[in-house]
Amino acid sequence: MSHELTTNTVTGQIEYAYLRADGAGWHGLGNPVDNGTDIDAWRVAAGMNWCIKRSKVRYAVDRTGDASAFLELPEQHVLFRSDTKAALGIVSDRYKVVQPAEVLEFFRDIVKVGGLELSAAGTIYGGKRFWATAKIGEASPLSIKDSIGGFLLVSTSADGSSGTEVRRTSVRTVCQNTLAMAMADAKPSVRVTHRSVFDPSQVKEFMGLNEAAWAAFRHQIVRLANVPVSAELADVTTAVLLGNGPSDDKVRLSAGYNKIIDLFNGDGKGAKLDGVFGTAWGYVNAVTEYVDHWTRARTDENRFVAAQWGQGADIKNRALNAMTALLPA
Repeated sequence: MSHELTTNTVTGQIEYAYLRADGAGWHGLGNPVDNGTDIDAWRVAAGMNWCIKRSKVRYAVDRTGDASAFLELPEQHVLFRSDTKAALGIVSDRYKVVQPAEVLEFFRDIVKVGGLELSAAGTIYGGKRFWATAKIGEASPLSIKDSIGGFLLVSTSADGSSGTEVRRTSVRTVCQNTLAMAMADAKPSVRVTHRSVFDPSQVKEFMGLNEAAWAAFRHQIVRLANVPVSAELADVTTAVLLGNGPSDDKVRLSAGYNKIIDLFNGDGKGAKLDGVFGTAWGYVNAVTEYVDHWTRARTDENRFVAAQWGQGADIKNRALNAMTALLPA
């Protein structure tokens, strides 16, 4: 598929909604929602108005079709969608389900307290993962064209692949690159495993740091935009990120290495803007564009998940840390 969004196999609806004021939806898809829309309407627009059901796992011991020929697998449940009946995953009987509606209810109960509003919500992998975001702030610290938005991202899974997580993230508008946003001495995210019941009150302290985190991140971007990065430094940093160290010549022959260098040298979207070209901020964006849009993956969904929560997210964070280390004390 050409995008990472779920298409409901019964209704044909793309399970994604976005705030109309933010512009066109992802890949030109999804359902626009106006400012002030209530959570219940968001749930319908995002196609998240279904619930996760569970059933014991049964298996046939012969092909007669007789009910007595089926046995149950102890302590294992299958989770499935209430609308399409599609299976989402096999989990233990101790697995605590977080419903799609609960992710949106989090924003009703917690985020609104901070004056934030939903900006997007949707599902991927057929509903196995779902998320919602709210904008913390927006700024153009480098140039008018290089605007950056700060968001609060709540995500979880219905297949046991990840717990429920609340994190801050940023999006560079010109190329839709995403980067985890954190502040010194503060946790970048809050996670709740599926062995415990999701309790929104656990993240109140985290929420209280949103404004400070956004201000610190904007300040960090400005500082990175004023640190020059030479071709030699970009070369060494990329070799360390993707290979086994600065002397790893084999990695320099890889497509990933060469793509990052090309993006840094001007091929990246917005790469030639003032404060971006030849700077530490430009290098961070070269890596994030590579991870978000160019890394090899079996499917677009796999690339998206890795870029947000997996190996790709780790590479982006290490690139940011490497560039931050260049800042004067």
